[in-house]
Amino acid sequence: ESIQSTNWQSVRWKPPPPRNSPNDPHIGWRTEFRSMELQLTDFENAAFTAFIVLLTRVILTFDLNLYIPMSRVDANMQRAHSRNSAAKG
Repeated sequence: ESIQSTNWQSVRWKPPPPRNSPNDPHIGWRTEFRSMELQLTDFENAAFTAFIVLLTRVILTFDLNLYIPMSRVDANMQRAHSRNSAAKG
């Protein structure tokens, strides 16, 4: 829980619910996309929801692998923490 709340404020992984009987279907882990922290209008909320639905369908249809190796994450963090990193690129 602490990893999710410190690294990903807008995405949360939810564990599968317990089964009531062995014959119940296995639901699996779920991904919850959380909306932005500001107040959205009805139109903006509908647009955000439609975008997330389309995004999830693209990921599932094309079976995309969005994993990033930890070595790349570490290199990116080193670059991001250097002085004037946003201006240097």
